Amino acid sequence: MNEVIGNHSPCADDSSKLKTEDVVKVELGAHIDGYASTCAHTIVIGGKAKGKQADVVLAAYDAFIAATRSIKVGGLNQDVTAKIQAVCTEYEVEPMQGVLSHKTKKHLIDGNEVIINKETPEQRVDDWEFVAGDVIHLDVYVSSGDGMGRESELRTTVYSR
Repeated sequence: MNEVIGNHSPCADDSSKLKTEDVVKVELGAHIDGYASTCAHTIVIGGKAKGKQADVVLAAYDAFIAATRSIKVGGLNQDVTAKIQAVCTEYEVEPMQGVLSHKTKKHLIDGNEVIINKETPEQRVDDWEFVAGDVIHLDVYVSSGDGMGRESELRTTVYSR
């Protein structure tokens, strides 16, 4: 919730009470016969966001939609990164650094062909072209801050294998 990016599902002894205007991302994943699928939805407790909070939630949603529309045969992974950045620029927010989306297949949720959420001089990925039949696990993370992740006191409780 709020500034926690991901990979956290609080244990009973770590739980905290949600308050009005908390931003919460709910993720669900399933793995059936070697095929993995996840989905996520961001909500604001109380249903009303304003200011930067609204900007970041809407930017994440609009960037996700723009990114999915650019994933097509013949498109490049860098096109998706550019779409995410363009939407974030419109909202005056930042895509999170270090977030990768992966091309997936049976028994593999984090393939070597990736889409980077935000490219920097230090963090780049190889270009590749989408082909028919590609399955992409798309993660779009947006920040109202500088887009840099920070360590937290919270323990990581969700792992991808």
